[in-house]
Amino acid sequence: MKIQCDCGAKYEFDTTPEMADEPVKFVCPQCGLDSSALVNDLIREEFGIPPLAPVAAPRLKVARHETPATAPAPAPVPTSKFCAKHLRVPVTGNCAVCQKPICPECMAMFGFFCSPLCKGKAEAQKIDVPVYAGRKDLIAAQSQRKTGLILSAVATAVFVALVAWGWYAFVGSVPHPYFSVRFDDDSRAYAGASQLVGKDQLIFLHGSTLARCDLKTKKQIWSQELVTPQQIADVAKAETDLEARQDQENSDGYHHRRSADDIARTAKQLLQAELSLHVSGQNIWVKSTGKLTQYNWDSGDVLHDVPLPENGELVQNGDELLVLGAQTVVHVSLASGESRVEELSAAGRTTLAGAQNSTGAGLAGISSGQPLDPQKVETQVQGLNLPGRMALPALLANAQHEHQLESALRDNPQVPPSNNSAPAATAQSLRLVPGPGGCVQFSTRLLEAHLVTHTAMQAASGQSTLDGNLNGGKSAEAANEVLNEIQRNNGGGSVTENESRYQVTVHLPGSNSATDWTGEVVGPPQLFVFKTVNVIAAGKIVIVLDKSNKKLWQAALTYNVPVSGGESRFGAGPCVERDGTLYVFDQAVLSAFDLNSGNARWRLPSIGIVGLFFDDQGNVYINTTTGNPDDIKYSRQIDITRKTEAVLFKINSQTGKTLWSIKPGAYICYLSGKFIYTVASFDPNPNDQDVLNDMTDIQKPPFLRIARLRPTDGRILWEVHQDRSPVDVRFNENSIELIFKREVQVLRFLSF
Repeated sequence: MKIQCDCGAKYEFDTTPEMADEPVKFVCPQCGLDSSALVNDLIREEFGIPPLAPVAAPRLKVARHETPATAPAPAPVPTSKFCAKHLRVPVTGNCAVCQKPICPECMAMFGFFCSPLCKGKAEAQKIDVPVYAGRKDLIAAQSQRKTGLILSAVATAVFVALVAWGWYAFVGSVPHPYFSVRFDDDSRAYAGASQLVGKDQLIFLHGSTLARCDLKTKKQIWSQELVTPQQIADVAKAETDLEARQDQENSDGYHHRRSADDIARTAKQLLQAELSLHVSGQNIWVKSTGKLTQYNWDSGDVLHDVPLPENGELVQNGDELLVLGAQTVVHVSLASGESRVEELSAAGRTTLAGAQNSTGAGLAGISSGQPLDPQKVETQVQGLNLPGRMALPALLANAQHEHQLESALRDNPQVPPSNNSAPAATAQSLRLVPGPGGCVQFSTRLLEAHLVTHTAMQAASGQSTLDGNLNGGKSAEAANEVLNEIQRNNGGGSVTENESRYQVTVHLPGSNSATDWTGEVVGPPQLFVFKTVNVIAAGKIVIVLDKSNKKLWQAALTYNVPVSGGESRFGAGPCVERDGTLYVFDQAVLSAFDLNSGNARWRLPSIGIVGLFFDDQGNVYINTTTGNPDDIKYSRQIDITRKTEAVLFKINSQTGKTLWSIKPGAYICYLSGKFIYTVASFDPNPNDQDVLNDMTDIQKPPFLRIARLRPTDGRILWEVHQDRSPVDVRFNENSIELIFKREVQVLRFLSF
């Protein structure tokens, strides 16, 4: 029988009587039309059997041929090397049902069958025929399954990646408490330090408690109490006896005694402030009054003590501690514990270079008669809530009135005290300055004293705000007026600059006096010892010497170089040597000098630079402020509405080009590789004493804010906030160590 589908496909197959009893399935492979019912009716009609159901209008063209009932069996299909359907394709097999020759293209369509009819017959007769893997429909189905699996795998991977990224961005990359040790109220600390050894060993000094903890097991290995209650009682008794003697010697009969709790708290703070922690590997050292003690790593027991000179000043220089006495220097190796005493040959009082006095008090200085520090006062006042700021003028006036009453009771007219920040023109001194190659002796001798005093506050206006109708809108103006009046009465209206002439001498370690460098400078001199040069800074000048004490060059500056107070948490300065460049900042300009020639590579004007950080890509990060020249000219003026913000610059060290600048709200205090942190904190009552008795309930609460910056653009990656202020903060890449008054806490986060 020959048939042709509506789609034009033609088919030919032999019919047998068995096919009339067992229906076959016929589906056109080209268009998918199922014509099984029609084909079965045609087959039954072929053998004279009535159809099962009325036949619909035929959609197949049928070509019949008569086969006599007595006709002989059909002759065998002649074999051919080529397929009858695909004339140019060689035959590779036979149909599993009718044994007709088939080619690979036939097999790709029907498998081991020549047509769908034979395939249907095999299914009807349940003939077991292997599945041909090369069939197009099977290949297409397999391809679809693979595509589905791939798409499912990709979708799953994307989902997992999004979940992982979300967890990392909002949870894993943000610091969270990893370890903590809490203390009761009686063990609160006013000083402390910590050191992470490796990744999991923490050594901390919380007040007077020294301890070692294993962060991996979250356990404290040992703990030692370095200050006993008896020591606190002894110091408190000495303070009480001193106040009693002062009262007896006071002829005006006025007595002002502190309470026993205040004296005990002060004694505790003094003893805690005497302690300092120094760790090198598994060597633990604590400096206390009169000695340096090493503690056992495993047990915390005392190994041995190193006596220190009385009133000795301590500085860490690499793995060595230097303790500077009157005429001796004690060198202590942190690694071995060995110590040696170096006798100084020159005469004069020896001090550690870079000592600096306080610039003034905060609000607590109002009733003490001290000059006020404008920055401290402005920070404290700006932290008050709105009712507090409105009540501030009255509170300040009351505090000033109490101070006047105390002065009257002492029968001592209020006389503006001398400016306690005035520099001293020291006649002669000898300083020992540590450096990479050893300690350098720096001696100074006064040649001509010349102290210049000038006004550091704006003139008071003729009309007082307090005389008019005082309302909420004028509370800030009134507070400024009262504070600046108190500043003038306390002797803070002027500043004194030291413009004396000094003779300075630089003596190199291990050399004789023939190699000393001696010269004259104007202003208090400082010496900075670096790897390849030594720098003398005095007033508005810097002098650069090589390591043989030969003068290389000198440069004049616009403003005075700030007096260095030693190591600062906000960066190096005011003089720094780095990669063939000498960086020097004064009160308003940062200059980068070529180290060999002294030529200025670039300058950056900025008021209030506090420190520099450097990365390993040749960039410098500058901690500075939004200050203006009036802040230098009127440095003692108080303005509680002024908000001087912290500014951070990232500068190319070779060209001076600003890569970016931001206002992160705080200064950088740590930079190492990709880790850049800023810290801002505020404690209105760091010593647990009220700033002003009437301001306890209106002052700003304490806080801590730590932010991590992205080095490429300075964007803040995350911030951590706590409603308390720390005693000490330390960073070690992705670990943050916090010392609070009643807790030691370690924060950690993941970083890739």
